[in-house]
Formats: sequence, C-alpha cells, structure tokens
Amino acid sequence: MFREMIKRLEEFELFDVISGVLVGKPQNETYYDEYKTIILDEISNKTLSIVYNVNVGHATPRCIIPFGINAHVNIKEQIISFDYEDY
Repeated sequence: MFREMIKRLEEFELFDVISGVLVGKPQNETYYDEYKTIILDEISNKTLSIVYNVNVGHATPRCIIPFGINAHVNIKEQIISFDYEDY
C-alpha cells in the first residue's frame, strides 16, 4: 500500500515541485527499511533531499509538522524550523 501511495504522488509530479521530503519515524520502526527502499525506488527525482526517521506522526516522542508552511532543515544541527511569520 505504501508503494502505491508513493507511486501516485510520483504520477502527479509532486516530487518535481518540492525541495525536500520529511519522512516520519514508523511506530517501533516497523518497516523502516522497507519504506526507505520504496521511497528511493519510486521517486524519480534523485536530487530531492529526503530526511528519514523524523519524530512526527505515530512514533514517540510525537510532534507535528504544520501543513502549508515552509520548513528549513539543518542537517548538521539536526534542527527543523518553520516560517510562521509568512502564515
């Protein structure tokens, strides 16, 4: 099912109009390797930045990512920040 979801996003060319993907941490890291493989297999834009295992969604500790707000990812500092001023 996950592969089919990613394929649909690819068909709609979503990965060509975004600058990166944040992938949430699966509950108990179940299927982590499988999800990562599917994403790398199905996304044709091989220059797209992808950050895996972000603590959002169902896994603990939980936090949220707001929709419609630009995010900035600092890999070195391991910080994700959001532009709330523009909202």
